[in-house]
Amino acid sequence: MPTLAASNLKQDPKMNGLYDRDFYSWTMRQAEALKQRDLNAIDWDNLIEEIEDMGASYRKEWKNHCAQAIAHLLKIEYWDHATEGVLQHWEAEVMDFRQGMAEVIAENPGMKGQYDEMFAAAWKRGRSLAVKNLQKYDLKHRPPSAENTFRNWSGRLPQECPYQREHVAAFDPKTDQAPREDVWPPSVASILNARLGTNYPVLPEYEPTAGPSRGGWER
Repeated sequence: MPTLAASNLKQDPKMNGLYDRDFYSWTMRQAEALKQRDLNAIDWDNLIEEIEDMGASYRKEWKNHCAQAIAHLLKIEYWDHATEGVLQHWEAEVMDFRQGMAEVIAENPGMKGQYDEMFAAAWKRGRSLAVKNLQKYDLKHRPPSAENTFRNWSGRLPQECPYQREHVAAFDPKTDQAPREDVWPPSVASILNARLGTNYPVLPEYEPTAGPSRGGWER
């Protein structure tokens, strides 16, 4: 049986170009080669790339859910024309996006070490989504006399993320079975409490030296 240490491994000629011509057949042949431990038949470069892409797809999924949640949090905080019904809708959608984040992390716990990088990327996309949505809302709701003016949302929203990841995801994989419904960024909790009559705790900001707390989840 060939081994990885063999110095004269040559790729099966049948693999030449198959990855680009017929991806399905390529996957079937790669699976069969792995089952047979036939190292000569493995398209190493493309197989490595595909495995890395699989891992990246889970990171992308988490970031997409997080970005959508961040966009909704910003809209709750900054769109002062939102009705109670709209706020309730955004509140529910944030919970849906949190559930998506929780499922990805629960199934891929090794991603926890990449939280900071993923959250930073999600903030950039979430802020961009919020800017686009808020500008669209402004255009829709502004009075006819203000046809040529609208608020500069890109300049109004914070450049740096004002939210703690723990307050956005509201899920500690070590202790929680599902995202917590009572955990929100303090500024957002205050608005929901005032407008919807909820009773969410206005949580303190994360303090690294404060010892174990809900704000001190694994970073």
